[in-house]
Amino acid sequence: MAQRITIVGLGNHGLDDLPLGIYKFLKNHTQVYTRTLDHPVILSLQEEDITFQSFDTIYENNAAFDDVYEAIVNQLIEKSKKEDIIYTVPGHPRVAETTTAKLEAYAVEHDDIEVEVLGGKSFIDDIFEAVKIDPNDGFTMLDGTAIQSEQLNGRNHTLITQVYSAMVAGDLKVTLMERYPDNHPVHIVDGAKGNDANVTEIELYELDHDDTLFTNLTSVFIPKLKNERDYYSDFQFATQVIERLVDDEHGCPWDKVQTHESLKRYLLEESFELFEAIDNEDDWHIVEELGDILLQVLLHASIGKKSGYFDINEVVESLSAKMIRRHPHIFAEEKADNIEDLKTIWSTAKSKEGKVERVKFEKVFAEHFLTMYDKTKNKPLDETALKNILEQGGN
Repeated sequence: MAQRITIVGLGNHGLDDLPLGIYKFLKNHTQVYTRTLDHPVILSLQEEDITFQSFDTIYENNAAFDDVYEAIVNQLIEKSKKEDIIYTVPGHPRVAETTTAKLEAYAVEHDDIEVEVLGGKSFIDDIFEAVKIDPNDGFTMLDGTAIQSEQLNGRNHTLITQVYSAMVAGDLKVTLMERYPDNHPVHIVDGAKGNDANVTEIELYELDHDDTLFTNLTSVFIPKLKNERDYYSDFQFATQVIERLVDDEHGCPWDKVQTHESLKRYLLEESFELFEAIDNEDDWHIVEELGDILLQVLLHASIGKKSGYFDINEVVESLSAKMIRRHPHIFAEEKADNIEDLKTIWSTAKSKEGKVERVKFEKVFAEHFLTMYDKTKNKPLDETALKNILEQGGN
């Protein structure tokens, strides 16, 4: 028969905020396990003769949080083999509580324990009360100790939990600066409970300057980006810009009448200009010309979307799938010790795709192509010559 682990949320503050049902449940048990004794409800319940056995020593003996949570879960599972377990956690068991997730994942794969969750008040409501923002406006919640820049979405508010020290705040700042302006406003929220909280509003670059602002109850709230200029580095925003340009009703008179055929010459022209920038080792020019080439990709994708055939998501999906498929030595278990191994892997993967061979540029034509490039630096390409190039070869 499976033993039961009941995970009980202690809420975000004191005993007055603890639901009556949870209070009565805990009063019926004299021995309770808790993730940490550092919670105001614990002190109140200890005064009512409830004994708590904590896992605080595990924090002292492990440097990484994931190791801490794994050790706690392993001990709880071991203890549950002898008896049903009551295990308390701060806040709500399903909000920013890794041990709950790990215990439930174990229960799915094993039949020796059952996991029951009894709620508690989450800190989220108090955070939004502190910053005076409606969560229905859209928000993302992330763990400050494990955040990645690709998780960030400036179109929504972002709530970062577990910012318990200036060191964590420093790492967080560096990650946030990949997506937000250095002077973007952020709110450091500590001790949020009901209508009470310590809220410090600063600019992003100052996030880790004052180590007295951080405790184990500190979160960081980042309002969503409001200025259009702040989205200029966002790929989705760039896609929307080009889609607007080609829109039949509201688009630019030139862009909206372009076709895949009419745009072919510009891809060649922009490629020539990129060659020039590379030859001159001009990084800023390279950035500009790569942007011009990306413009051509987005124009073709936007035309495809307008015509109902494909869009940029399908282009990116095709690229990602191809690169993963053709690099099993990176994304799978293939081994490649030298260039010959790579050639074999690449050709094998390519042959499995069933791709129809297309006419390639012949060697003589390629030499002519590069010669033309050398001769046309800093002046427009001859349209007739370009047309001949497109008629003679291509993929």
